[in-house]
Amino acid sequence: MKGAVVDRLGQFRASASRPTPTALGREGILESMRELIGELIEQAGPVEAIGIASAGSIDREAGVILFATSNLPGWTGVRLADEIRGTFGLPVFIDNDVNAAAQGEGWLGAAAGHPNFAYLAMGTGVGGAIAWNGQVIPGVHGGAGEVGHIIVEPGGRVCNCGQKGCLEQYTSGTALTRDAAAAVPGWDSRKLLQALAEEDPRAVEVMEAFVFRLAVGLVNIQRVFDPELIILGGGVGETYDGWSSRLERAIEEAGCESVKVKPAATGNRAGILGAARYAMTKHAAIQASSAQTDSSSL
Repeated sequence: MKGAVVDRLGQFRASASRPTPTALGREGILESMRELIGELIEQAGPVEAIGIASAGSIDREAGVILFATSNLPGWTGVRLADEIRGTFGLPVFIDNDVNAAAQGEGWLGAAAGHPNFAYLAMGTGVGGAIAWNGQVIPGVHGGAGEVGHIIVEPGGRVCNCGQKGCLEQYTSGTALTRDAAAAVPGWDSRKLLQALAEEDPRAVEVMEAFVFRLAVGLVNIQRVFDPELIILGGGVGETYDGWSSRLERAIEEAGCESVKVKPAATGNRAGILGAARYAMTKHAAIQASSAQTDSSSL
């Protein structure tokens, strides 16, 4: 886990990181988080609010982890906002990690100045978020924007979500490494991209299948939400320049010229920036509401 004290211009006043002690379960993770926050406050002085981006399905209003996978043992059901508020006595605001990364890109990244955009985090899996009028749409159960589970190959590969043929099974870093190794034993995604730069026909074949499925997913997103931009982040998104022309051609062949794609710009700072921005926005809204209530009661 990593964190920073962030000012209103998005500048880091302090930063720190800690291992996530998953072997120690819920209490170990919480204690490490408290230590990290305490270190940041000690480095940079008083802060107004705390924003936290966490993996899992989040009840943003209650600050509760509704569901987390076994990667974070015991994390499901944690009342995270209450836990951290109880330690530091500060307002605490929680969001999903991909939603936070999208907000970071919308604030100071590739989507700055474009309030209506979609964001894909292409890493081990494929996460997603939809921003409209500058705000991430959470959905009824916190699951809006989970574009990694759009079906692009009906009856295709089994996904850990229970569906078959999800976008994640064809365009994540995990999927790309698996397909690279299937094409040439010993290849991973990095070696695949090196071979692609040399126009190795085996690498070209794998990447053509990759960009085709990704283009199908992006066109579906465009047709449903009609965003100004679709931002590609995560580890796979960072390699965008190596295959961008192939993706553009695949989108053109799909007949959807309105799809505009850009790589993410804030890198591994996106989640921190987004969590901070979310906390700033929510805290300011609460203060404004409180001030209005106080003035109306005079």
